[in-house]
Amino acid sequence: MSTQNTKTPKPKIKILFVCAGNTCRSPMAEVIFKHICKKHRRTGVIVRSAGTAAAVGADMMPQVIIALQNMEIPVPKKPHVARQYLPKMQQQYDYVFDLRDYNDPYGYGQDMYDQVCEKLLFDLECVYHQIFDLRNPHPVIP
Repeated sequence: MSTQNTKTPKPKIKILFVCAGNTCRSPMAEVIFKHICKKHRRTGVIVRSAGTAAAVGADMMPQVIIALQNMEIPVPKKPHVARQYLPKMQQQYDYVFDLRDYNDPYGYGQDMYDQVCEKLLFDLECVYHQIFDLRNPHPVIP
């Protein structure tokens, strides 16, 4: 008699980062959080980003790529494509993070992008631990 593996796969955790244009802060946060998950060998996490006034189809700003590289975070080979935030996304994701409290570096120099990247790296590491280590159902960005 053969026995089938009846384990049900763990549901994936879905996380969304939202800013205005989806070309600076939210794609930066998406890349950083994916990096943090990989560093901690965390699988089963879907991380995306969107913008409330997205420049749909636009690339991530080149300064974001430089800021990520400055923090030694690998930049994905697949190009980012900005997408519009839709209210239904609120129900489609387990966690939705609004990044409006972070300075929008759009239109500023590389230093501003670097500062936002550094702050996001620190804060999202904390959020990661709130979600996965502390099992906090309502993590907040510090």
